[in-house]
Amino acid sequence: MAALEKSDAKIAASVLPTSSFEVDSTPDTQEERRSLRHRFREVIWDSWDRSPEERKFVSKIDFFILTWAGFTYFSKNLNQNNLSNAYVSGMKEEINVVGNQYQTFTTMWTIGYVISQIPSQMITTRVRLSWWCPSWELFWVIVTFATAAVKTPHQVYACRFLVGFAEGTFYPAVHTVLGGWYTKQELAKRACIFFASAFVGSMFSGYLQAALYTGMDGVHGLSGWRWLFIFDGVITFPMALWGYYALPDLPSNTRVNWLTPAEKELALLRMKNAGKQLDEPITWVGVARVFKKWHFWVYTAYYTFFICSENTGGYMNLWLKSLDRYSVPQINTYPTVTNAVTIVTTLCYGWVSDGIGLRSPIVYFSLTVCFFAAMNLAVWDGVPFGLKWASFYLTGFAQGSGPVFLTMVNEICAGDSLERKLILGSTNSIAYAFNAWIPLITYDTNYAPRFLIGNSVTVGLIVCAACTLSLALYLQRRDAARSKRAMV
Repeated sequence: MAALEKSDAKIAASVLPTSSFEVDSTPDTQEERRSLRHRFREVIWDSWDRSPEERKFVSKIDFFILTWAGFTYFSKNLNQNNLSNAYVSGMKEEINVVGNQYQTFTTMWTIGYVISQIPSQMITTRVRLSWWCPSWELFWVIVTFATAAVKTPHQVYACRFLVGFAEGTFYPAVHTVLGGWYTKQELAKRACIFFASAFVGSMFSGYLQAALYTGMDGVHGLSGWRWLFIFDGVITFPMALWGYYALPDLPSNTRVNWLTPAEKELALLRMKNAGKQLDEPITWVGVARVFKKWHFWVYTAYYTFFICSENTGGYMNLWLKSLDRYSVPQINTYPTVTNAVTIVTTLCYGWVSDGIGLRSPIVYFSLTVCFFAAMNLAVWDGVPFGLKWASFYLTGFAQGSGPVFLTMVNEICAGDSLERKLILGSTNSIAYAFNAWIPLITYDTNYAPRFLIGNSVTVGLIVCAACTLSLALYLQRRDAARSKRAMV
């Protein structure tokens, strides 16, 4: 044992850098003076000033984890936006979608998404992520192909439920993997890169539908909107297979052959130095321990308010269609600017958050911008046309703060691997459980594009999110002060 500790210390001294990073309430123990050039290089990309061994290691996990996670999330959001674009590109008329059935499509996806997340996170404490996640991706591909063949709205209900069920296994699992392999200096950037890839898919969907509507409509007797789902399944299939090889599980149980034994030892040492606990199988005692802490309840409450306040920007295409002045390709492509805004802001959030060593200011900023946008859309009457248009685009500032918040959860709960996994699952699952029915009441498409109730409720949800985040920060600082006093 002494020899092993001596070996660990030697590796740490030669490979691992000393960190000066701080999180909202858990500052690292030492702060070094750094030259401006050194600090600048670290902010731009954190591995540039590492040892050659660690730089090679981080580059490897970046390539394998982010290619699988990023491209897979790209295709998932492409699929979600394909439904919206298909609806305004012929699906509504072809399969006779009436009343609030379009909103029910989204609700069925959400129900499936909610049901699978927490059980999936529990199962992954005993089943390898490298088997579990890609297998569900293959199932997702099959259901996506089936969506291209639907004849009735009820068949769409079934497909959307199964797609959501398969997707529920993915998002919390990716954050579990990211939190298991990356340090505090690295995590927010990677989380935001991963998240931004989804909105590349959202943005691409509008252009893809515009192209398929004009170029593939009627080919082999299929409407252009059906080709959307076929194309989505085709590009996702190879990424599902790639996951079996690329996904490295966690440092405590990885068996991938693209890491050397020395790199696997380095991964464990990095996590040990970051104060992260090795993987813990789920037990009833462990679950009870998690429920006794405030983290589960407050973090889940915040994320529920946050997710349920994101619905406003998703109805721009319905507003454009109601104006009777834009073509189908224009209705599909103009809203994609919101996704471009989300991509840019998400990446900025990740870099700035890692650069300043804080998470909460980024989240507060995004909430403030979206509060302004939601207020304009709630008032509606008397708001200039251009300001309405801009407000839809400003809603793109919201989503990118989500991975920054989950990075904070990953870090605060780093010392309890079971708590970290359960909260990453519960935040998404419970938030989307509420989001399954709230839009049905507040964003009834029979009242499009005004949505007075929906936009007003969104304003209130943003205020609740800000208050809950403030409570979380207070409790984090209280716990940090108690820990500091206990050490004296």
